[in-house]
Amino acid sequence: MKIYINIALLSLLFLSGCSQKPLQGERLKAAKTAYLKLKEDPQINNDAPMELYSAGKVYAMSESVKSVKEADHLAFMLEGQVEVVKESARAKKLTQDLQKLKALKTQALLDEKESQLLILQKEAQKARLEAQMTQEKLEALQELNAKQTNRGLVLTLGDVLFETGKSKLLAGSLRAIEKLTVFLRDNPERLVLIEGHTDNVGSATFNLDLSLRRAGAVEEALIAKGIVSNRMSVKGYGEIYPVASNNESAGRQRNRRVEIVILEEGANPEEMLREIQN
Repeated sequence: MKIYINIALLSLLFLSGCSQKPLQGERLKAAKTAYLKLKEDPQINNDAPMELYSAGKVYAMSESVKSVKEADHLAFMLEGQVEVVKESARAKKLTQDLQKLKALKTQALLDEKESQLLILQKEAQKARLEAQMTQEKLEALQELNAKQTNRGLVLTLGDVLFETGKSKLLAGSLRAIEKLTVFLRDNPERLVLIEGHTDNVGSATFNLDLSLRRAGAVEEALIAKGIVSNRMSVKGYGEIYPVASNNESAGRQRNRRVEIVILEEGANPEEMLREIQN
């Protein structure tokens, strides 16, 4: 009798132990922990709310597992849902980052275009101002009988600006020298030819020497104003290049002159010199 009682007790204890054995298993526990961690993340809730909701339904089902087989199945399902949540949140973040990069790139391109436009506007304004200033300077030289030729801009200092038969500049030449100096200072890239001319009164030798000395006097006046000598070339031609007839006094006065040739930028002074006729 005692033997039967003991067997019955052992059977009850065995069945009681089986009924208390957890059905979830470690895999389902890990899947549920992973889900709960995602659920507590505000960013995940914002980036993948629908996917997190679907995972929550599987989690709710896992709370009432009835068998080990069902636990394994729900663990598999919950693991998959957790990965879906993670990938959806990652994809959302990548999309947002890409949109930010595109916005930054677009803004950078706009900034670059605006910068280029400002540069072009400044250059255009500078060009307009330079053109205006150049025109004003050229107009200021008109009283020096400035003329545009194939050699460059030619200015003429008449005989009345020199002592008679001499190379010394008179006080009346100061205004012309000052205007010429201002132009040359504002156009430092321009080189200058200074050429002396006379009428045919007197010997050719005297006239050649006088024309050279008068051209040299103009050069010295410009040097005194700060124009460097290496920008200037001086030449005397005497009576061989008249601009009027020497048969009358008015024509002879026009022939007694110093011409200042302001060369175009980049022009070679040697190539612009007149040939001396024999």
